[in-house]
Amino acid sequence: MALQHTLERHTVRTLMKLPGSALGRLAGLVEKVDRGRLDPRLRLLLALGDGRKGFHQLPLPKGRAFYAQMIDMLDVGHEAVAQVSDLCVPVVGGDILVRLYRPVAAPIPAPAIVYFHGGGFTIGSAVEYDRLCRYLANRTGAVILNVDYRLAPEHVAPTAADDVVAAWRWILSQADKLGLDVQRLAVMGDSAGGNLSIVTAQQAALEGLAKPKLVVAVYPKTDGETNFESAVTLGAGEGGLDRDMIAWFHQQYLPDDSLLDDIRISPLRNPDLQGQPETILVTATDPLRDEGLAYGERLKAAGVTVVNLDYPELVHGFITMGGAIPAARKAVNAICRQIRERL
Repeated sequence: MALQHTLERHTVRTLMKLPGSALGRLAGLVEKVDRGRLDPRLRLLLALGDGRKGFHQLPLPKGRAFYAQMIDMLDVGHEAVAQVSDLCVPVVGGDILVRLYRPVAAPIPAPAIVYFHGGGFTIGSAVEYDRLCRYLANRTGAVILNVDYRLAPEHVAPTAADDVVAAWRWILSQADKLGLDVQRLAVMGDSAGGNLSIVTAQQAALEGLAKPKLVVAVYPKTDGETNFESAVTLGAGEGGLDRDMIAWFHQQYLPDDSLLDDIRISPLRNPDLQGQPETILVTATDPLRDEGLAYGERLKAAGVTVVNLDYPELVHGFITMGGAIPAARKAVNAICRQIRERL
């Protein structure tokens, strides 16, 4: 299996170096659905995966391993930073890992980004996001705190939400010791992690904690249900993430629908968004697009500043594709510039 993955990774990386025009023509020969609006390298990559079982169609350990392999295949390379520290953070019922990355020349106290990985609350970990967090640290100049919250189905809702709020509370209490500037803290995440970044900011307000200065929500899940138009129009699998996979993630994390109205699950349903932090909302050609945009509109109506970065040529998951897809890396760099300007 390791040899097969190595060969696949080499093949994909080699193909992605070909001219985009050639890759677009090649994609047109093999893709089973129309993806003409997407980046040509991404089109070919998705076409090569057509017919392959998704994370949700495999036994859970294999699905988690497959997710790790895909990130290894596509993500940016390993970069050096000045310091990496593994911190043990207490949560209800145990401890979680928070991995800290301090870039070279970061001031003390330093701005910091608390990062929550994606994966439908079911797959993914701080380990898979190690290279992305190093990359973010070096591009933003901020300390990154990579939170390894507990996953479903071993830990169902609202465990992930409670874990990240506990991590936020702990980071605030340890900010001086960690050399962090509490006036320049951000929360950031993609997909499920985008949900958790929003939840952290909302719960901080409810609990009277210091709120983040900035929220960065990358194609976030903002509602426990998936009944938005984009879930229908973009949820057939042409962009990788499909309705069946979303439903499977939902079943793992939220087996009891009585929690749908809980704003730790559905932050879009929070009736009071006044005073929420400035938010960078990142969208793509993605089944979750409309619920992300709906949250942005709710924030604007509450008087919150929202910066929407839209990448229609990319799909859900692009934040960990920057090593193979130049358009994804360009988008991540643009996000980093926006963060740096605001922290």
